[in-house]
Amino acid sequence: MSFENFFGEAEFNYQAEKQKFIDNMDFLKEMSVQESVLWKKWEEFNKDPQFFMDRADTIDRLEKTIWQPTDIYNKELTIQEINSIEPIVEPVEQGNPKANEDWIITRRLIHSMEFTANPGRNVKFYVKDKVSGKVLGMICLGSDVTSLGVRDELIGWSKENKFQDGKLNHTAIGTTICCVQPLGFNMLGGKLVAQMVTSKVVRDTWKKLYGQTLVGISTTALYGIHSMYNGIPQWKTLGETKGKISLKPDDSFYDTWHQWIKDNKREEYDSKVGVRANGQPVTGIKQKIIQMIYKELDIKRAKYEHGFKRGCYFANIYQNGKEFLRSEINEDQLEIRNMFDRDIEYIDSWWKRKAVNRYTKLLEQNKIKPEKLFYSGMINISWEEAKEKYLKDIGR
Repeated sequence: MSFENFFGEAEFNYQAEKQKFIDNMDFLKEMSVQESVLWKKWEEFNKDPQFFMDRADTIDRLEKTIWQPTDIYNKELTIQEINSIEPIVEPVEQGNPKANEDWIITRRLIHSMEFTANPGRNVKFYVKDKVSGKVLGMICLGSDVTSLGVRDELIGWSKENKFQDGKLNHTAIGTTICCVQPLGFNMLGGKLVAQMVTSKVVRDTWKKLYGQTLVGISTTALYGIHSMYNGIPQWKTLGETKGKISLKPDDSFYDTWHQWIKDNKREEYDSKVGVRANGQPVTGIKQKIIQMIYKELDIKRAKYEHGFKRGCYFANIYQNGKEFLRSEINEDQLEIRNMFDRDIEYIDSWWKRKAVNRYTKLLEQNKIKPEKLFYSGMINISWEEAKEKYLKDIGR
């Protein structure tokens, strides 16, 4: 009997755990992009269903905060309700655990993508209708990714600009930009929320929290360049990623090997996940650890790289923002672009006309999708049931 088993601790079976990891990766590799998204969402609700069951009252309360049309098939009334919306951005109070949990639960319930809290900066917002107080969508901005080829090419960025000059701290990445349904599909609600990301409230909140002017915002779209960001004046389409991102194993398999690497490859582990020389946290930690796991298990990275190409977008808030990010001008020389200066007034007038046109066209073509998308029904159901119930809504 081993020393560990004598004290009742399970002995780590290296070969068995390796095979479990490989089997999981093979399972994920066979999925379409839509199935992959839904699988992660199903896992999110069912790896700890008790968490959500214990918060059934909270979920019921939060569901009542979601904006819904009174009767989506009543043309006159629905157009009136679209035109009466007064969109505002409401920051979530930093350091308030209850407010933060409410935001995270709501985000998980209305968004098809799983929620993962990124390291570094994170600031959360609701987009609401000022008149009714109902939620139209949600936003989370985080520390921008260190390397995004098409963005860096647009700006003309060097490593010195980003790190030594600290200009990466003047941009952010939109990690959550989503709207409620049926507002999104039927009334272009995603375009509204995407525009609200650039609003003065968001920019001022970033400045207040971090002491740095927000000059530009990056984001990516899961379904390539055909996304809700297309045609929005505030966002420039940059192209697509190369799609060479490693598939992420399910948490239970990742956690097992993450802990093993941490315990047995400590020096290499610390070098990957520590802080940068400038004191900022390292981004992309999970991908780095996955690569360490691949190396340990002698798995070729290319075998589990997905071909899902993400669309890349950038909001350049200032006329000369790129010059500032290249350290060619000082902050006091920044000149805001007119549409960002006009702020909500510009967003509101741009969106409402298009929202009414979209709704009217769908109604005339009998293509309205009236269903509310709320994932509370995902709790304690099988994977097959989840596919039957929700797969059609992925990407809506």
